[in-house]
Amino acid sequence: MPDIAIIGEKTFLFEKLLDEAGREHTFVKPDVLGSPFLPRFRMVLIPTGFANPRYSNALPALEAASSRIAEFLKKGGVLTVFGPHVPEHEYDWLPLHLKYVGEYESTKIVPVYDHRCAALVGAKEAECDGYLVPGEGFETILTDARGRPVLVVGKYGRGKIVATTIHEFPSAEYLCWAAGEGEPAKI
Repeated sequence: MPDIAIIGEKTFLFEKLLDEAGREHTFVKPDVLGSPFLPRFRMVLIPTGFANPRYSNALPALEAASSRIAEFLKKGGVLTVFGPHVPEHEYDWLPLHLKYVGEYESTKIVPVYDHRCAALVGAKEAECDGYLVPGEGFETILTDARGRPVLVVGKYGRGKIVATTIHEFPSAEYLCWAAGEGEPAKI
């Protein structure tokens, strides 16, 4: 059973990173989300650009699978979602309210709350493609230099939603934490 599902097409860069993390993984095409034939995963990763049709066709599939995503989280899965790469986005397909505002910049990363998911980025500065406006149920972990959330975590059921606008690959340390934190669940 693979630990991590990456929603999207297979890419060499993600494969290299996941091999480095030593976690079994599989790429899942968005149109098969919710298929009864998919295995259980501990973590689901949704890469940057999921809502921008120039980069991905994932958004319609995520919207259609919103109840499956909620079940995955209730049963203990960890969902990691990067920026949608559009001017604004409401994450209506998530069970907790979250909004994104696009504004690309290189910024200082400011820790607000000590949480293991902060291992997503190891640098004190990073590229961010925007900022988040988290609703109830989310805690802000990292902000940009202006105090706007760029990494938040929300608990839903036994699972976690980790949302970020940090426009960098997640660290191997983060991938190992998220896959180790999650419980095997269907999406």
